[in-house]
Amino acid sequence: MRRTSVVGPLLLIGIGALFLARNLYPDLPLVDYLARYWPYLLIIWGGLRLAEVLVWSATEKPLPARGLSGGEWMLIVLLCLFGFTLHAARGISDWWPRHGIELGGIDMFGESFEYPISAEKPSAKTPRVVIENFRGNAKIMGSDAADMVKVTGHNTIRSLEQSGADRANQEAVFELAGDASQVIIRTNQDRVLGPRRITAEMEITVPKGATIEAHGRNGDFDLNDIDGSVEIISDNAGVRLNNIGGEVRVNLRRSDVVRAVNVKGGVELKGRGSDVDFENIAGQVSIEGAYTGTLQFQNLARALRFTGPQTELAIEKLPGQVRMGLRQFNASNLVGPVRLSTRSRDVEIGDFTNSLEISLDRGDIDLRPGSLPLAKMDVHTRSGDIQLSLPPSAKFDLTASSGRGEVTNDFGAPLKIERESRRGATLRGSTGGGPAVNVQTDRGAVTVRKAGAEEAKPLKKIEQ
Repeated sequence: MRRTSVVGPLLLIGIGALFLARNLYPDLPLVDYLARYWPYLLIIWGGLRLAEVLVWSATEKPLPARGLSGGEWMLIVLLCLFGFTLHAARGISDWWPRHGIELGGIDMFGESFEYPISAEKPSAKTPRVVIENFRGNAKIMGSDAADMVKVTGHNTIRSLEQSGADRANQEAVFELAGDASQVIIRTNQDRVLGPRRITAEMEITVPKGATIEAHGRNGDFDLNDIDGSVEIISDNAGVRLNNIGGEVRVNLRRSDVVRAVNVKGGVELKGRGSDVDFENIAGQVSIEGAYTGTLQFQNLARALRFTGPQTELAIEKLPGQVRMGLRQFNASNLVGPVRLSTRSRDVEIGDFTNSLEISLDRGDIDLRPGSLPLAKMDVHTRSGDIQLSLPPSAKFDLTASSGRGEVTNDFGAPLKIERESRRGATLRGSTGGGPAVNVQTDRGAVTVRKAGAEEAKPLKKIEQ
């Protein structure tokens, strides 16, 4: 007799119960529940099938050759595609990009309706301004004109009909709360349920001495002329800061750009994103996270510390600039100690002082110290070529070797090549009294030459 399964009937009962509940309770956010909890269907399905197999085994019935039939596997694939797409489209997923097609009357369906925002509240000269968790864009400007927090702008509500947008606007009443020392900006967007979505476009004027704390879900922050500290926490945001007088802390799950210019305090950045651009920062810069775009730093008065999944960088001071992409690292005018450890990048560094440590898994290295006295160097790449350009009058004690590749001495005496193996060689020599310069590649060529006067030119700044 052919065995039958109770999984199909139970799944039909469960799905029917869900839709019956939706008919009986129209306000029930059924699509949101399905988007969030659809993997439970797979868990329940697998548990029931496992229980059936155990029952068949205990009753000494023949076990199936496969746990699931071909049709069931096809249904599972379709269910996963449906659930994964719905989960991402509803904006619940943190690891799927929150843009593009959305469902439930959001973005893909319905119309946009705009409602004006206008509010103001007296404040102290140095208030703490808190922007509560919201979706949208905020432009925040410091002003000496008045002791007042003023907000203008509009809400955009996407809904299938005007009446639904009107109800959402009444439910999400914009307000300024708190007192003169702490002003709280609330959009109350979380009060709106169902297939309606509110985004806010706000221009916020605050006293110049204000401290800003902003929390967002999706949207950009643009801050200018703030003397106090700034803290921004968001799920997905672009951040642009200009003329900030205090400490800056930014924590983003996802970002397209983080830019900070003219900051008197330090900058701490955590999260994931694309481009990072810091310029004229008086305090220490600390970055931790995964960034896949271009990272550019210029004129940092104190230390730079960067920690990523495949790269660690530490610079004591940066009068010049650093530009780091996915496959390139270019830098000029660095004050060490400088330490760079990365997996796969071509490295070009010019005009650096104190000490330099570089460790690569794969990539070429081009070093042009430029200024004297020469920096101590400890440089290693497992696979790649090394070119070292030393000033003619520099003092150093050099060991340059290749485990499997050519070693070329274009510097001349007193450097000499020592053939240590059939496939590799070492170049050694000392000009007397200088620092140790050790460069090594396991697989690649090494060239040591005299530098020309023009080789320590700074890099050109990328146009934004």
